[in-house]
Amino acid sequence: MRNNSVVHPILLLVASCLLLLAGCGTAPSSAALSEEAAARTAEEAVPEATPEEQETDDAGQTAETSFPDPAGAATFSYAQYEEAALRAQQYWYADMTTGEMAHRYALVDSVAASVVPYESCIYNDQLLRIVSYGEEGERALDRIYAGTDLLVEVHFYVEYQPERYYQGPQYGDGLTAVYILVPMDTTQPCEVISGWYSSQIGEKMPRPGQTLMAEGLTIYQSRMLLHQCRAMAAAGLREFTSPSDWTEEELYRYLYYRGQDFGIEADIWQNAMSAISYGNRILTIDFTAENDWSGNQRFLSAEWPGFTAENIETYTANLGSGAVPGYNGLHTGWQIGWDGDELVAKLNGDEGYSAQEYRFRLYDGFFAAWDGRTYCVEGRPLD
Repeated sequence: MRNNSVVHPILLLVASCLLLLAGCGTAPSSAALSEEAAARTAEEAVPEATPEEQETDDAGQTAETSFPDPAGAATFSYAQYEEAALRAQQYWYADMTTGEMAHRYALVDSVAASVVPYESCIYNDQLLRIVSYGEEGERALDRIYAGTDLLVEVHFYVEYQPERYYQGPQYGDGLTAVYILVPMDTTQPCEVISGWYSSQIGEKMPRPGQTLMAEGLTIYQSRMLLHQCRAMAAAGLREFTSPSDWTEEELYRYLYYRGQDFGIEADIWQNAMSAISYGNRILTIDFTAENDWSGNQRFLSAEWPGFTAENIETYTANLGSGAVPGYNGLHTGWQIGWDGDELVAKLNGDEGYSAQEYRFRLYDGFFAAWDGRTYCVEGRPLD
């Protein structure tokens, strides 16, 4: 009986009285019988518990019966499901991967999307937490039930570029999912309503097309090497053995291009203190075998005044015309191989000749999976 928790104390009291009287060898008194009758009357008078009064589970979650019956939830056609999944996937690509330089922070593939029905939301603790946030009536859960929005899970495989790990903790690599609310009104934008949820099972699946730039390098070291070559060529760096050999404009151009691999926005270089901190970090990682890449003043001292606004304006205007001859962005070909203990990267020009080479050494790092890296020791023009 539903109300046992309410009636039991009364029944126990009556039972105790009856046992006590029986132990004395005396028949139940009219008073005892009156108590028993009163107990029965009280039991019959206890009202049905409302949904709000029902017990909660150990986690404090309201019982499933407090949610509207899934049978009453809005229904959609298969074509509407397909359209919502496609819209969510396109939104994810635009919002997460094709913003300004965002595609350089992580490598993403195996992207797919599927609609999550209302019933799945209320029977899955993780989803229930995600869609129940906010005011009742305006929660994602209410909108899904009413049919104004569809919930779509976009799942994908992600690997971060090696530079991102120097910027602090990231979401984990591997199989991941994010939840997006897709309005049925196509004039309204989609909305990401969750962080990234790992769905990794077992070992990471290998990415297709992963290329080692040279024997003895890891995938991360190969990527770092290619990014360094691109930044130096884009900045027009020709002959040097250290960043101290560069002009101020060359320094700015290199930090501008290389900073994009680290997720650093261009306006950082307009602030002297930020430029000192981020500049020393990048230059230490790319041009030394030192591991104190955070917080040092090896290349830019505390007295360095930074780039003036006037110079930044001039340097930025010249960015497109200062590259090494033959450099063609992502389409540039590189010939890379060992020369003793140095790794040599040669830029392959349009006419088939090498206009520039950069020489590197290998730093093993403490965590070779990501912080083992190549560092540049020389740039040399070949034309």
